[in-house]
Amino acid sequence: MKKIASIVLIAAAIFVTTGLHAQSIDGVVGGLKSGSAEKVAANAGKNLTLNVQGKSSTYSKTQAQQIIKDFFSKNSVKGFELKHKGSSPSGHYAIGTLSTGNGNYRVNIFMKNEGSKEVIKELRFQLIE
Repeated sequence: MKKIASIVLIAAAIFVTTGLHAQSIDGVVGGLKSGSAEKVAANAGKNLTLNVQGKSSTYSKTQAQQIIKDFFSKNSVKGFELKHKGSSPSGHYAIGTLSTGNGNYRVNIFMKNEGSKEVIKELRFQLIE
Protein backbone atom coordinates (compact mmCIF):
# COMPACT_ATOMS: atom_id res chain seq x y z
CA MET A 1 0.00 0.00 0.00
CA LYS A 2 2.85 2.38 0.84
CA LYS A 3 4.42 1.65 -2.54
CA ILE A 4 1.21 2.60 -4.39
CA ALA A 5 0.84 5.78 -2.34
CA SER A 6 4.45 6.73 -3.15
CA ILE A 7 3.91 6.17 -6.86
CA VAL A 8 0.73 8.25 -6.84
CA LEU A 9 2.49 11.02 -4.94
CA ILE A 10 5.42 11.08 -7.39
CA ALA A 11 3.05 11.08 -10.38
CA ALA A 12 1.06 13.97 -8.88
CA ALA A 13 4.25 15.98 -8.29
CA ILE A 14 5.34 15.46 -11.90
CA PHE A 15 1.89 16.44 -13.16
CA VAL A 16 1.78 19.62 -11.05
CA THR A 17 5.32 20.64 -12.06
CA THR A 18 4.58 20.07 -15.75
CA GLY A 19 1.32 22.00 -15.43
CA LEU A 20 3.09 24.97 -13.85
CA HIS A 21 5.63 25.12 -16.67
CA ALA A 22 2.93 25.02 -19.33
CA GLN A 23 0.94 27.63 -17.42
CA SER A 24 3.79 30.16 -17.41
CA ILE A 25 4.46 29.83 -21.15
CA ASP A 26 0.73 29.99 -21.77
CA GLY A 27 0.63 33.20 -19.72
CA VAL A 28 3.28 34.78 -21.94
CA VAL A 29 1.47 33.59 -25.08
CA GLY A 30 -1.81 35.02 -23.74
CA GLY A 31 -0.12 38.37 -23.13
CA LEU A 32 1.32 38.40 -26.64
CA LYS A 33 -2.07 37.52 -28.19
CA SER A 34 -3.76 40.40 -26.39
CA GLY A 35 -0.87 42.85 -26.77
CA SER A 36 -0.65 43.21 -22.98
CA ALA A 37 2.82 44.09 -21.71
CA GLU A 38 1.50 43.64 -18.16
CA LYS A 39 0.48 40.03 -18.81
CA VAL A 40 3.79 39.25 -20.49
CA ALA A 41 5.84 40.85 -17.68
CA ALA A 42 3.77 39.07 -15.03
CA ASN A 43 5.63 35.93 -16.10
CA ALA A 44 9.08 37.48 -15.70
CA GLY A 45 11.51 37.07 -12.85
CA LYS A 46 13.58 39.90 -11.38
CA ASN A 47 15.56 40.31 -14.62
CA LEU A 48 15.26 39.15 -18.21
CA THR A 49 17.06 39.59 -21.49
CA LEU A 50 14.99 41.42 -24.04
CA ASN A 51 15.93 41.55 -27.72
CA VAL A 52 13.83 43.89 -29.85
CA GLN A 53 14.84 44.06 -33.51
CA GLY A 54 18.48 43.22 -32.85
CA LYS A 55 18.88 45.50 -29.83
CA SER A 56 19.53 43.31 -26.80
CA SER A 57 20.07 43.99 -23.11
CA THR A 58 19.15 42.67 -19.68
CA TYR A 59 16.43 44.64 -17.90
CA SER A 60 14.57 44.54 -14.63
CA LYS A 61 11.00 43.28 -14.78
CA THR A 62 9.66 46.86 -14.60
CA GLN A 63 12.00 48.17 -17.32
CA ALA A 64 11.19 45.22 -19.60
CA GLN A 65 7.47 45.79 -19.14
CA GLN A 66 7.88 49.42 -20.23
CA ILE A 67 9.94 48.46 -23.29
CA ILE A 68 7.39 45.82 -24.31
CA LYS A 69 4.59 48.34 -23.75
CA ASP A 70 6.38 50.86 -26.02
CA PHE A 71 6.92 48.15 -28.64
CA PHE A 72 3.21 47.24 -28.56
CA SER A 73 2.17 50.90 -28.80
CA LYS A 74 4.35 51.38 -31.92
CA ASN A 75 3.29 48.02 -33.40
CA SER A 76 -0.43 47.46 -32.77
CA VAL A 77 -0.89 43.76 -32.07
CA LYS A 78 -3.33 41.92 -34.33
CA GLY A 79 -2.61 38.42 -33.02
CA PHE A 80 -0.10 35.78 -32.09
CA GLU A 81 0.24 32.30 -33.57
CA LEU A 82 2.16 29.73 -31.58
CA LYS A 83 4.34 27.69 -33.95
CA HIS A 84 6.27 25.44 -31.57
CA LYS A 85 6.54 24.74 -27.86
CA GLY A 86 9.08 22.45 -26.21
CA SER A 87 11.59 21.87 -23.46
CA SER A 88 15.33 21.71 -23.13
CA PRO A 89 17.62 20.89 -20.19
CA SER A 90 17.66 24.56 -19.16
CA GLY A 91 13.87 25.11 -19.34
CA HIS A 92 10.91 25.47 -21.65
CA TYR A 93 10.69 27.53 -24.82
CA ALA A 94 8.17 28.62 -27.44
CA ILE A 95 8.37 30.13 -30.91
CA GLY A 96 5.60 32.00 -32.66
CA THR A 97 4.60 34.78 -35.01
CA LEU A 98 3.31 38.10 -33.70
CA SER A 99 1.14 39.90 -36.28
CA THR A 100 1.22 43.69 -35.95
CA GLY A 101 0.15 46.71 -37.93
CA ASN A 102 3.78 47.18 -39.01
CA GLY A 103 4.55 43.61 -40.06
CA ASN A 104 5.08 40.19 -38.55
CA TYR A 105 7.63 39.37 -35.89
CA ARG A 106 9.16 36.04 -34.98
CA VAL A 107 9.01 35.76 -31.19
CA ASN A 108 11.23 33.41 -29.19
CA ILE A 109 10.36 32.80 -25.55
CA PHE A 110 12.90 31.12 -23.26
CA MET A 111 11.90 30.17 -19.71
CA LYS A 112 13.92 29.05 -16.68
CA ASN A 113 13.19 27.90 -13.15
CA GLU A 114 13.58 30.59 -10.53
CA GLY A 115 12.67 29.50 -7.05
CA SER A 116 9.40 27.58 -7.19
CA LYS A 117 8.16 28.94 -10.52
CA GLU A 118 9.23 29.20 -14.12
CA VAL A 119 9.91 32.71 -15.45
CA ILE A 120 10.96 34.37 -18.69
CA LYS A 121 14.74 34.23 -19.14
CA GLU A 122 14.80 35.78 -22.61
CA LEU A 123 12.26 37.26 -25.01
CA ARG A 124 13.15 38.07 -28.63
CA PHE A 125 11.19 40.05 -31.24
CA GLN A 126 12.64 39.78 -34.76
CA LEU A 127 10.99 41.38 -37.81
CA ILE A 128 10.19 38.84 -40.50
CA GLU A 129 11.17 40.30 -43.86
